[in-house]
Order: sequence, then C-alpha cells, then structure tokens
Amino acid sequence: MAGIGAVNQVGEAIVGFLNGRRALLAAAGQLGALPSAAEITHSSVGRIASGAEPAAGLTLMLYRLLPSDHQWPQPSGQRQVRPAVLSLDLLYLLTAWSGNPAEEQALMTWAMLELHRFPTLDRTVLGGGNDWAEGEALQIAYEALLDDDLFRLWQGMQRKYRLSTAFRVRILRVQAAPDENLPPVVEKRLGFMVSARAEAVP
Repeated sequence: MAGIGAVNQVGEAIVGFLNGRRALLAAAGQLGALPSAAEITHSSVGRIASGAEPAAGLTLMLYRLLPSDHQWPQPSGQRQVRPAVLSLDLLYLLTAWSGNPAEEQALMTWAMLELHRFPTLDRTVLGGGNDWAEGEALQIAYEALLDDDLFRLWQGMQRKYRLSTAFRVRILRVQAAPDENLPPVVEKRLGFMVSARAEAVP
C-alpha cells in the first residue's frame, strides 16, 4: 500500500514504461512506422483543457478517480470505523496528437499493443522506492466508453476530438499516513467571552 502521491506515480510509471519500450525498439532498429521523436507525456485535465495543444506525440491524462468495488475489509466490533485504506480505480485517456494520419495511428496502435502485452504494473515499473509493498501490482484493462461519453469529455475540455482510447488501472490501495489515524472528534466545546465594556443594546 502506498501514500497519496502514488496516484501521480502510476501515471508517471506508465509514461516511463512506454518511453522505455520505444527506446528499446529504436536501439534495435525496429521502430517501423513509429516516430522516434514524438513526445510521450503525462498530462493533467487542466493542462489539456487550457494549455496549447501538443503538435505531436501521445498524452496520458487521468480524467477520473473512483473508489474501487474491492475495498479493504471493514473492522469487526461494535464500533464501526472505516479502515485507513482506500482502494481506487484510475481512469485514463490516452490521446494521439499529429497532423499526419499515419503517425497518429501508428502511435496509438503501438501504445495500445504495448499495454495489452504488458498489463501489469509491479514494483519494477512503479518506482517510488519503499512506497509499494512487496508483491504489490496494479492491472491495466481497457475501459469501454460510449461515443457520447467520449465526445462529452472532449466537449467539457473545450477541445476538438482527437484519436483517443480509455483504460482503467486497478486496484490502487492508498493508506493514510500515521498522523491521519487519530481518533475521530466526538465532542466540541465552544466558549464565549463578553466584554465588560460592551454597551447595552437599547
């Protein structure tokens, strides 16, 4: 289990993996139609919505963060307290940017193929030192978005539609820091002080 910074680490890990795989193909002279110089970057919704559009390359954008259906077991006993572990699913949009249709389609097809071939993110890919438990791994699965949902997503960002696909990373278990595991507040006491110089209200 990891801390709250793990969400960003997952996106960085996926982008690092794709860049590393392309570098291996380039070193072996096996890029084929895949462009060697097009950037593969981890971006935010705000950056895509308000920044300048990339001229070329691939962007990975986390567009939704959901509680997973597989939550940590609830503790037993009379007093029910939610566990300090939250299981999350991360929904990403992968987008190809290019004015050249062959380059755009090659980028997207190659990235989809790589994530299909290697659908597991473990500690060797995730990085982050000791942030991840031994044996911890996340799974990548394609997310079936209806056309209307996909177009509304682009409309919400006030951008023209670009070739894109969605996928889900699951299950990321985020654990509260030790100082966040304090007992809940059960009582508040408020005191009021009235100044002796206060004037009487007529």
